[in-house]
Amino acid sequence: MSEVQPSSLHLKSVIAALWTGNLFAPFLMSGVAAILPSIGNSLGASAVALSLVMVCYNLGQSVSHMLSGRIADIFGVKRILLAGVGCFCLFCALMGLAPAMEFVIPLRFAQGIAAASIACTVTTLSVTLAPPNIRGQVISIVVSAVYLGLAIGPLVCGGLTELTGWRTVFFSIAALSLAEFALLRRVIPDIPREGAKRSFDVRGALFGAGGLFCITMGVTCTFIHPAIVGLLPVGFGLMVAFVRREWTSADPMLDLKVLVKVPGLPDGMAATFINYGSFMGLSLFFSLYLQQILGLNAFHAGMVLMIQSLFQTFSSPLAGRLADRYHPGIISTSGMAVCGLSILSLLLLGEHSPVWQVMLSQAALGIGAAFFVAPNMAATLGNVPRDEMTVASGMLGCLRTMGGLMSHIIMSFMIGFFMGDTAVGPESAGLFLHAMRYTLLIFGLLNFFGVALSLRALRHNR
Repeated sequence: MSEVQPSSLHLKSVIAALWTGNLFAPFLMSGVAAILPSIGNSLGASAVALSLVMVCYNLGQSVSHMLSGRIADIFGVKRILLAGVGCFCLFCALMGLAPAMEFVIPLRFAQGIAAASIACTVTTLSVTLAPPNIRGQVISIVVSAVYLGLAIGPLVCGGLTELTGWRTVFFSIAALSLAEFALLRRVIPDIPREGAKRSFDVRGALFGAGGLFCITMGVTCTFIHPAIVGLLPVGFGLMVAFVRREWTSADPMLDLKVLVKVPGLPDGMAATFINYGSFMGLSLFFSLYLQQILGLNAFHAGMVLMIQSLFQTFSSPLAGRLADRYHPGIISTSGMAVCGLSILSLLLLGEHSPVWQVMLSQAALGIGAAFFVAPNMAATLGNVPRDEMTVASGMLGCLRTMGGLMSHIIMSFMIGFFMGDTAVGPESAGLFLHAMRYTLLIFGLLNFFGVALSLRALRHNR
């Protein structure tokens, strides 16, 4: 893509627009986790239905991450960004009006698609529009919005819910999204469509998106109707067809061949997938546990939930400096081990555990995640040739999103297995704690399997 750089006077407006655009998706992801019990109480939702609210958001993001890059190449980055923000605004407004969970769940899927299209295009524009001499600074500023959104989402959404109800959260974000649409439309310059002549593999897109959808629904919705488990073999078959098509295509949407070109890359990618899969779904468990078991309100639960993101934000600069000074693979492996220990420590939680115990584990998990994310990116992509960097970094982002999806799938399956269609409350605390503890055990063991993969990758990245 050719570089189209705004004037110096205009650059600050561009950075501000991209920064705010990068804030909405993580803000809503962490914020909704904090207010799920309020949504469930208002709409009479079961624990499985509440888990699907998070699962479908991640599913939409995973599908969108798979396809957004190629779609933006064909139709134009600015056009897809504006379409994503506009749809995000519309779906937020509809969420505020949703009369039942049957409307909330598909709307969250649509929100996830819009959110990921915003994230993909904002990243592309950050690289394209920033002058080369300050490109790193611009990217770091824009990315900081993600951490801030994750940190303040639970607190702000929890506070709004306590004051005016959960629907106000979505109406407020819809109004802010509309203002963001107007700002982006005004300050982002038009960029030539370098990929206008490239093809879009409709069949491959259907294979990939359909496979993810069938696997997700087959695992998470089996407890709603047993026949849905039949979607699982269909989903795996579609994913095999997708991988085969992408491997043999002359112009693939996801170039999988890069995995065999760079030693250690598959292990690093797998470690990323597993680490994100081991803790991204925990926000739902914490939200339900804090509010329905320990009796905290949405605002106070939001204060506890923001601790992980705050510690991750404050620890990231130190992790980056250590990764520059020492081997980044060693730092990222250590961070993953801390994540695993933090997750296993949560097995000690019970019906009457003190809140500080949750806060301490959240802080440790945030530190572990900080010491994993950036150093792992440096270690995994460190040996990738420059001409393969875009493909490899895009695949890494896709695997992070799919890891989060796997985390929510496991969580939703365990809730369904132990609780069926029962709502979470004091009377079902025992069932919920069983589901949470077995899920935490799975996540902890997965994390240490990821540590083993990360250690193996170190042999190729010395």
